[in-house]
Amino acid sequence: MAFDDLKHAQRERLEYLDRLLFWNGAATRSSLIDQFGISNPQAALDFKTYLKASDNEALRYDASSKQYLATERFSRLSGEATTDELEELLGGDRGALFEVLPDLQRTQNVRVFRPLYRAVIAKEAVEIVYQSMRQPEPETRWIAPLRFASDGVRLHLRAWCYTRQDFRDFIPSRIDASKSFFNQREALDVPKDEDWFTWAIMKLKPHRDLTTDQKRVVRIEFGFDGDCLELRTRKALEFYTKRRWGLDQESPRLECVSCNYVAMTEDENHADRYGAY
Repeated sequence: MAFDDLKHAQRERLEYLDRLLFWNGAATRSSLIDQFGISNPQAALDFKTYLKASDNEALRYDASSKQYLATERFSRLSGEATTDELEELLGGDRGALFEVLPDLQRTQNVRVFRPLYRAVIAKEAVEIVYQSMRQPEPETRWIAPLRFASDGVRLHLRAWCYTRQDFRDFIPSRIDASKSFFNQREALDVPKDEDWFTWAIMKLKPHRDLTTDQKRVVRIEFGFDGDCLELRTRKALEFYTKRRWGLDQESPRLECVSCNYVAMTEDENHADRYGAY
């Protein structure tokens, strides 16, 4: 790769810069300074090294915003993109946009994820062609992408659907990249996502149909330290949580004996820098 002859620390910074330019389409010296705690002169040197390795027209400097912007000539220098990189970016400054359940196992089409991610950070609505499993044919919709969540297997998109006038979870792989994202607009009239800002607190027990010995090993397997195992998730992710824990199986090991919904505190709401969305 382009940075293989560099020392590890600088190579790590330039690979991070490469990811920022690919996903965000922009980067600044402060991007490196904030992420790695380096000096401004070192960040300037890193940019100089990156620009030297890039195509002459891959980046342009925008004086008004004081940042480098990726052009249509931009090409990554550190290998193919993966959605693991997106998860890393979401887990940083924009952690409020992303919730994760354990053990993400798959990558997905970055041609779909990149415009969705950019729409999230720009607060834009986009027009997509989406194949729902409830409809026989693809449907054109306007959506306002808001956040991402992982069910432990794949990433989902949480968005306001202008067509259905409701918050919906979309599977990005069902978006036709060749027919989507040509039209964008400001994401207006998006109400507060109450289900996202509400905790679902579930209390679980070994299933009542299990034998005494089966219940004992289930308690060991799932780490019970009391009568019930308490599980907390966003109400918007309750369906995926129950599926992840096998509560919807025909012969489940666990059953939910109660589920209480609790509005998040002001501090928890304030942690989401994207406000009412």
